[in-house]
Amino acid sequence: MSDSTAPVSGGSRTSAIGRAVAFLFFAVFFAAGAAFGVGAFGRPLLHMISARQWQSASCEIISSRVQAHQGTDGSTYRVEVTYRYFVDDRGLVGNRYQFMDWSTSGTRGKAAIVARLRPGTRTGCWVNPANPGDAVIERGPTADLWFGLIPLVFISIGGAGMYAVAFGRGRLSDPMSARSTTRRATFTKAVHGAESATLRPRTSRGTLLAVLFIFTLIWNGMLSLFLKSLLPLSGRGAFHWLFALFLVPFILVGIGFVALTIHQALQLANPRPTVTVSKSIVTLGDELRVDWSLAGRVKKLTRFTITLEAREEATYLRGTDRTTDTNVFAAIALANQLPPNIAPAGSATARIPADTMHSFDATHNKVVWVIRVRSQVPNWPNSDDEFPLTVAPRDR
Repeated sequence: MSDSTAPVSGGSRTSAIGRAVAFLFFAVFFAAGAAFGVGAFGRPLLHMISARQWQSASCEIISSRVQAHQGTDGSTYRVEVTYRYFVDDRGLVGNRYQFMDWSTSGTRGKAAIVARLRPGTRTGCWVNPANPGDAVIERGPTADLWFGLIPLVFISIGGAGMYAVAFGRGRLSDPMSARSTTRRATFTKAVHGAESATLRPRTSRGTLLAVLFIFTLIWNGMLSLFLKSLLPLSGRGAFHWLFALFLVPFILVGIGFVALTIHQALQLANPRPTVTVSKSIVTLGDELRVDWSLAGRVKKLTRFTITLEAREEATYLRGTDRTTDTNVFAAIALANQLPPNIAPAGSATARIPADTMHSFDATHNKVVWVIRVRSQVPNWPNSDDEFPLTVAPRDR
């Protein structure tokens, strides 16, 4: 490992082009999802909000039916209704039942609406005062509104991909050239002003649970819309076995996300560590004091360990897959406790090895120093929390 700045090679330029292509690929996903989402969800939602100010009127149903649309994968259905209403003694005809006016699978709910809106019956409707010819019977959200959330899948994939390419390890700009010349001076200045600090975990348990829960909800929510179309009650007739087999991998992924979410939720009940260090930035060869405390039921732990760990993470392409190899080159035990000697608080002192590598973050290589806190609980998910620590190079 070297701290020097290497000239930009042809491989680096090729990698930059590949990242740019990846960024554009995810941007297409994001743009397509956003464009479809505006029409399928945003525009109807704005109509619903605007319709809160519309005027009520009495409408007479002229005709109503469940209209079927035959597609390659079966039929979809929508409520088709025509009604007459009056504004300032002027008769007008409307044909919109709801703002989400598109065809979806299932007939039971739509048939119930048509049965309620039989020709000759009167019902309430809502009229746009700025344009009396603009009317609707159901101005609020309906179950079909959830179909408008399908573009969120594309928006999430595109947005996450663009963020990972632009700001992750494979970010578009190479920070080495600008950072390598100022790293040592910046580190030196920061070390002299370093004070004791409470470290923040690499990933909060609650944050990770929230991310898993939202992604699981979106994934399985979208999947349920497709599963609904397989049910006999949807009115589609024969069971589509090929479509069902196609959905099996997606169902397994959905079950996996549910299991991960439950696993993460159970971890919230484990004791929560707080780690404080004597210096927020420490230099190679320096001594570091680490204090910790545990909040929660410490007595249920069967083992508790704290380790000062340093590892190198190298990212490279293996074929078309991006692979990250991890090599732990330093591990200093700070605590290794077993019952009944597991204490809710403690401290330890360790010296950062002078012959190791300081914290480092390049395009394809990273050196990460962390204080790793692991808790073992019988018949329960264990906890493994990491608290990043900045280690600076030695002054020369």
